[in-house]
Amino acid sequence: MSGVFRHISLVDSVLTAIDRHVAAHPPERGGGLLGPMGLPLITAFLPDPDGLSTATAFRISSAFQRALTRIEETEPDLELKGIVHSHAEDGDHPSTRDLAAFTDCLRLTPWLGRYVTPIVTQQNQRTRDHQVLLPNGLLSVFVSAPTPLGTVEVRPARVQILPVGRDCARLATALGASVSTPRTVDVEGVVHVAVVMRTAGLELTLLFPLLYPTQAPIVLAERTDEFDSSEPTLLDRFGVDHRHHRILPLPLTWDLTVAAESRLVRALHVAPDPVW
Repeated sequence: MSGVFRHISLVDSVLTAIDRHVAAHPPERGGGLLGPMGLPLITAFLPDPDGLSTATAFRISSAFQRALTRIEETEPDLELKGIVHSHAEDGDHPSTRDLAAFTDCLRLTPWLGRYVTPIVTQQNQRTRDHQVLLPNGLLSVFVSAPTPLGTVEVRPARVQILPVGRDCARLATALGASVSTPRTVDVEGVVHVAVVMRTAGLELTLLFPLLYPTQAPIVLAERTDEFDSSEPTLLDRFGVDHRHHRILPLPLTWDLTVAAESRLVRALHVAPDPVW
C-alpha cells in the first residue's frame, strides 16, 4: 500500500461521538465515518446501535443504511469513509472476519479506493502512533485498500486530530456563546471546517483550515438583529468600524508561542488568564 495515502484527519467531535456511542458500551458496536468527498478528512460519525456482530463480521443495520441514504441525499458533498466498530477481544487490529467484510465493502464501492477501518478496544494506554486514547477505550485507526490479487491490505494510519470542538467549547464559554455542529465548506477551492457561534448581537463564523491549530482560522463577524452599537463587542476590541458593514473579517494575531489549546481564545482577546 505504499502508493496509497494513509494520512487521516479527524475532527475531535468525531472522537467524542465514537466514545459516547461505541467505546462507552460493551462490544460489539459500531457506526459510519463521514467526510467531504475525495479528502482524507472525517467530520461526522453516524452511530449504528442496531448493528450486529455475526460469525463473519460486524454488520450494519438496515436503519443505518436508511439514515446514511438520507444524509447522502441531503448533503451530497459527504461520503462514507469507512466503518468503526469495537472488538469483544483485546485485539486492537482488524480480525480475519473483518478483512472479509472489508473486501466486500471495497468490492461494492470501488470508487472509494480505500476504507478507513478503526477498531475500538477496552484499553487505557496508547502505545502506537495510529492509536488515539478515548475516555472509555482506545481507538486504533487503520486504512484498508484492495491489492491486485483481490485481497485487502490493512495498514496503520497516520492520524491527525483537529481540535475544533475543544477550542470552540473554550471560546464559547469565554464569550457566553452557543456553538453549531461542525461542517465543511469550500473557501476558494480549499476545504475548511466551519463552526458558527452566536453571541452579544454577533454571529461569528469560524473557518478552520486542515492545518489548524498551527494555521489560524478565518473569523467572520456578522451583526444580528439584536446588535446594540452602544455596547462594546469583539468588533470594538479589534478596532473594526462596523457602522457601515454587516459582515466583517476579524484580523487575528496567531501566536504560535501560546499553548495550542489556548491559542484561539487568545487570538480573540477574550482570555481571562492574567498571564496574557
